[in-house]
Amino acid sequence: MVLDLRVKATDPVSTRVKAVVEQAIAPETRNAYDADTFFSDSFIQHHTEFESYDAFCRACPGEQDTIGAIQRLSADERDEFVAATTEFDTWADMKERSAVADLVTLSNA
Repeated sequence: MVLDLRVKATDPVSTRVKAVVEQAIAPETRNAYDADTFFSDSFIQHHTEFESYDAFCRACPGEQDTIGAIQRLSADERDEFVAATTEFDTWADMKERSAVADLVTLSNA
């Protein structure tokens, strides 16, 4: 019996999983333009004192209300902000945990 089942060669989920794995391996390569990929509102709500990604950015001690403003802080200032407003000790810890959360989410997709 032959089944007429077609499989896409470039499945969007496998493409997304590959991208998330690459980000998890090297989270420092992420830039402000793709910040939404590592801080979803759900992640922010579960691991910080904020209700949304936007609220997290607005609370940043930088000049702009963006993730870029947080990234432009000195490493010490950024880590102090993260330690004071999230369950993480450092910015690197927060980004790494977010990358892992993305992997878990995509593996359940």
